[in-house]
Amino acid sequence: MNVPLWRDESAEALDEASALLDDAAVPPAGQGARVRALAGPVFEVMVHGAPAPQGSKSAMRNESTGRIQLVESSRFVKPWREDVVAACLRARKRGWQPLTGPLAAEMVFTLTRPRSHFGTGRNRNLVRPSAPALPMGVPDLSKLARSTEDALTTAGVYRDDALLVEYRGLSKRYHTDHGRVPDVMDVSGCVIRLWALDEEAGR
Repeated sequence: MNVPLWRDESAEALDEASALLDDAAVPPAGQGARVRALAGPVFEVMVHGAPAPQGSKSAMRNESTGRIQLVESSRFVKPWREDVVAACLRARKRGWQPLTGPLAAEMVFTLTRPRSHFGTGRNRNLVRPSAPALPMGVPDLSKLARSTEDALTTAGVYRDDALLVEYRGLSKRYHTDHGRVPDVMDVSGCVIRLWALDEEAGR
């Protein structure tokens, strides 16, 4: 910020200019009070697997009990959750205790481009100009996050996914963005990071 000084640049003028700068650095009342200081991630993991969404369920009769129960419509949800749990168990430090305070999360999902997005013959490794740059179709990003949040609970990374109070980043990209977009993998999967938030700073 450029603060004009009096022409004589006397000590009095310099002191007043300094005071103006200090006042400009102080946010108005009620602003900035909720800024949370985030240290480095308290947990991070790279999961290899095919991200699958958690969402709609179908009613099916259990052959053993005869009871009607709700089952995930996508058969890929269970394998994805298992991939997340396995990766988290490997990433957890010895003596790890589930996180219990408010958390911020970041998840970057990498999806494999369909074969139809690529050319043929000599161009089989090149993305067609007509192919979409971003995965705008299914799976829904929010549903990917939901299945992954539940898996983190199962893995004992945190006590409950209700502890997640904000996202620092949530995105899905194609694997062809690897090397160009941070945290995009060269195969399908997800990079997950969690930060512990300062409860007092949020009051």
